[in-house]
Amino acid sequence: MNLRTLLLVFVTSLGALLPERTVAQAPQLGPAPGALVDIGGHKMHLRCVGPPAARPTVVLEAGGGGFSRDWSLVQDLLSSRVRTCAYDRAGLGWSEPGPAPRTLRQEVLELHLLLEAAKVTPPFVLVGQSLGGLLVRLYTEQFGSDVAGVVLVDPTHESAVLGSVRYGGMVRLREKAAGRPVPEPRREGKPSTQYNPDDDYLAEELHQMYLARKAKPDSLGTRPLIVLAAGKRRAPPGTSEDQWTQLRIERDGQLIDLSRLSGNSKFILDPSSSHAIHIDNAQLVARAIEEVLAALSNGAALVP
Repeated sequence: MNLRTLLLVFVTSLGALLPERTVAQAPQLGPAPGALVDIGGHKMHLRCVGPPAARPTVVLEAGGGGFSRDWSLVQDLLSSRVRTCAYDRAGLGWSEPGPAPRTLRQEVLELHLLLEAAKVTPPFVLVGQSLGGLLVRLYTEQFGSDVAGVVLVDPTHESAVLGSVRYGGMVRLREKAAGRPVPEPRREGKPSTQYNPDDDYLAEELHQMYLARKAKPDSLGTRPLIVLAAGKRRAPPGTSEDQWTQLRIERDGQLIDLSRLSGNSKFILDPSSSHAIHIDNAQLVARAIEEVLAALSNGAALVP
């Protein structure tokens, strides 16, 4: 049986990330609802719906372990008027495994290659949930001229306390960075089919993002940015009441902090949703996307 490499599996209580990969490929997924696009070395799955002429195109980036199907409700709500594209990162959903190591920047390069190969042209509004928020930020850093606006859905902060198998529990992962140089992303290479701790550079990448943020706190400039935060959170197993209170206060503060990435932003707390806001309250996510699109169309600032 083939193996599907999970880049990261989120811990839903904190929107945290857990470096636990190696999950068997799921044959019950059935036929791919979108297109399998060859990006040079492996094929990736992309599902675009909505009017082909609608602009900007909205690109949907799933959280750790998630894939294109997670965005179905949001895509259905917008399909009559907005062009949206959801995809599966390498080794997830219907996409083939991609080259190791599976760094964040490797994922960003592959999304760029996928959009180019599929002839999905900018400008884009990028929407990232959980881990996807990190990827959306890195994509904007590398391909900023292609990105017009951003929506972050209960995103992961670069300084978050995260659940880690490698380090045995909840840790501030960026503080575990050992100064290793992160390999440059590449188009081809031996497919990653199982978790290898030597190929895990997440701590180093989060530390790089932390340093970059210190140097440029408003890295998204004045692009319209909406940050959606989940109000329902459960304590991770083994966490005391005092620890959970402290973690939750920190997490809530970090989500507000991410709204400062742009000088044109809006923060929305959704008390009814868990970490998976795009599933629990797809209508809210769809409205946020349309609000960013309207701001771009009108040239107006977002109303906090």
